Amino acid sequence: MENRITTRVNLEHYGFAGMDASQLGAIKSAADYYHIAITPTRIYGMTGLAFLHVLDERAIHPNAGPPIPDIYRLASNLGVHIEGIHAHADGETFADLQAEAWNRARAAVDSGKPVFAKNIAQLDQTSVITGYDETGYYIDSWHTGYQHSEDVIPWNLLGLSRCPCVNCALERSQAEPSAATGGVVSLHWASPAAAEDELAAFEEALRFVLRLNTEAAYEEFGQTYYVGPRAYEEWIAAIERDAVLKYDFALVIEVVSEARLHAKLFLEEMKDACSAEARQAVDEAIQLYSEISMRVRRLKEQYPYEQPRELFGRGDKEDLLASLREISVLEQRALGSLQQIQLSL
Repeated sequence: MENRITTRVNLEHYGFAGMDASQLGAIKSAADYYHIAITPTRIYGMTGLAFLHVLDERAIHPNAGPPIPDIYRLASNLGVHIEGIHAHADGETFADLQAEAWNRARAAVDSGKPVFAKNIAQLDQTSVITGYDETGYYIDSWHTGYQHSEDVIPWNLLGLSRCPCVNCALERSQAEPSAATGGVVSLHWASPAAAEDELAAFEEALRFVLRLNTEAAYEEFGQTYYVGPRAYEEWIAAIERDAVLKYDFALVIEVVSEARLHAKLFLEEMKDACSAEARQAVDEAIQLYSEISMRVRRLKEQYPYEQPRELFGRGDKEDLLASLREISVLEQRALGSLQQIQLSL
């Protein structure tokens, strides 16, 4: 039998830049590729994710909720223009959407544009697409470095979360067989763009954050997502009824911890650019997000990554719920400060 000849097209000097909020990591990866000097803190702040807490209806999926179209639209204010596909489909429509994404991705790579996709490897996580061959995609993600993690992912598996690494493959083999015929196809590519004035961009990000918190919940692709104080209420209720495992909590709190650290740092960066009237509210917000960041970090340290898939013990659960209730109160006060900043800009 003759060996199959593989023609692989790679995008040089492009890889995953990290960040627990992997959709923001993809923005950072694209910015680095184009040599656009943007820090993780600035990405978190100007997309609003520094100040958001979005939780899926089961309260267990990190990175599931933040609305991708809005986040990527706000990224254009930083000088990274993002286009792409973000849709759910089933059956033949899903297959057609996968094929469209495959054609768009190859065209983007061929023209030297960085590409990234959600649900290509891990569920709700975003990976960067570093190249392709006639079979499918090559990616860089949080799992790169594990055995088989750099193997090709067939193009018709996009949207089905099929990380090829040995750990994910083993976990899938031990799970109940799934005959998924649909899913979310979320694939995007980026181009450089003119950055927006930073105060105008800041004000737009705050409007987005405050609007989403006022709405408190939204639907996307048949799923409900909760925002801000409502997200904390649902999180607390889910833990109370033993619907959240330590493993799930650890993954979610990790993302919240990263966001709140950057909330504090971002406001410190923006303070001098704000009006004198706004600075008092900025100072108050910095103080509140510093306190929130410290409390959330403690929970992250108490329940670090790779917790067991078990429920919280009674004493641990009571302490955890008390901490989350206190953090929720601080979050509501912090949102009030953001509103004052937005009104004063």
